[in-house]
Amino acid sequence: MGAVALALLCLLVYYVVSKVVRFYAVLRSINFFPGDRWLFTDVASPVTFFLPWRIPYILPGQSRAARRKFKDYEKYGCNVVSDVALFPIRASFFVADADIIKEVAAARTRFPKPIELYQVLATYGSNIVVSEADEWKRFRKIANPGFSERNNRLVWEDTQRIVLELFEEEWAGKDIVDHDNVLMMTVSIALFVISCAGFGQRISWRDEGLRPAGYEFSFKETMYHLSTEIVTKAATPNWLLQLDLTPKMRTARIAFDLMEKYMMEMVQNRRNAETKEERNDLLSGLLDASDEEFSGSAKLTDQEVISNIFIFLIAGHETTAHTLAFAFILLALYPEEQDKLYQQCKSVLGKDDIPKYETIPSYTYAMAVFNETLRLYAPASAVPKVAAEDSVLYATNASGQKVPVVVPKGADILFHVPGLHYNPRYWEDPHAFKPSRFLKPDWPRDAFLPFSGGARSCIGRRFSEVEAVAVLTLFSLRYSIELKEEPQFANETFEERKERLLKFDALLTLTESAVGLQEA
Repeated sequence: MGAVALALLCLLVYYVVSKVVRFYAVLRSINFFPGDRWLFTDVASPVTFFLPWRIPYILPGQSRAARRKFKDYEKYGCNVVSDVALFPIRASFFVADADIIKEVAAARTRFPKPIELYQVLATYGSNIVVSEADEWKRFRKIANPGFSERNNRLVWEDTQRIVLELFEEEWAGKDIVDHDNVLMMTVSIALFVISCAGFGQRISWRDEGLRPAGYEFSFKETMYHLSTEIVTKAATPNWLLQLDLTPKMRTARIAFDLMEKYMMEMVQNRRNAETKEERNDLLSGLLDASDEEFSGSAKLTDQEVISNIFIFLIAGHETTAHTLAFAFILLALYPEEQDKLYQQCKSVLGKDDIPKYETIPSYTYAMAVFNETLRLYAPASAVPKVAAEDSVLYATNASGQKVPVVVPKGADILFHVPGLHYNPRYWEDPHAFKPSRFLKPDWPRDAFLPFSGGARSCIGRRFSEVEAVAVLTLFSLRYSIELKEEPQFANETFEERKERLLKFDALLTLTESAVGLQEA
């Protein structure tokens, strides 16, 4: 028994020593570049799922990329900080340097996208987000024509129709409209828009939609449950999801299964239609481009069409819905900015009843409000890359000097979006809500990364911008947005109220907590 215990102890000592030696080797490989050292990493680690707290030298904590903003760069005096953990042993670099981000984003061969981190988005198969190299080029080439000027016009017209129906039907005869959770409203708007401009399926506020025989949810219900249970689906293995252990698991399973059936029916109906109807939605754009650009096996399969449309659905409503929710809160907190938005929209509108598509470029303050909200509350906290070869990058330190960053093959590079967006080197008074900074002709475009950058920047950026401008202009012209007065918070300071209303949980994208808004 004593021999066995001794053997086990020797194995343990060997394991610990080998770990320490490898840890030191990784530190040497990055020339001991300044940064944090941890027992466990938070990059794709299940440990932080169960232990979400920040514990010095042990765990960085959940959502640290969103919460820390520029703090770590101030601590180490450089626009790049290293991050090395013992479990697993791996070097990472968090980057808030616009020049390095631009260089790395352009060098796709040297710094490819680690697509294994995105496999949770391959629910229905390969798509534009989870692919690389030639497969990604094929998807991008086919998807590009769908995001056309005709589709942008459709987005504008559908967004206006959906918002005006909300005003004139749901809120008819109401001078004051209360909302306990503004996010529910913006998610609904965004889902209705992507449903129409993405799939050609028109959804109304009051109609719950038909449930075809054998379907547990209507298309509208399926869209809603898909958006609310995406985290449940992402966090639950398929075999476990099939067991329906909780109501949320069952809802997620049914919604994702039904969505595939609905989308497959749409694809097959359009492929097999005797008379081709001219449509400007993304589904038609994908099918048309696939048929025109490729032949034979190079065309998109029905499953590839479904998988890519699913990605457009998730990206198309998440970014816009959550950013608009934050924007409404910020406008209510800063009424002087809301007034600037109203006055600018009113001056552009003139004698027209509603804003026209051709005048979008003139609504500069609405676009500025959207951009400033994206800067403060970026939808994605980090954009990952991996070094395919040994490289040296040059960061800027607090003194403005360039310092070498030795990046060994296999190291992670994360474009730290909040760090970049709160970097005082690029943004004056970075914690302040100042939409007017985006009206300056020389605003720092390379330091603004809400839609990623380089060749792999978000293909739906214009879709989101058009929708957001339509929503912000219509709301500002029709209503004033005010915070509900809640007695339990009567003694709050402005900063305390702001912190409470703008709390978030960075899982897939930022989501704000329940809040009351009053449009009056």
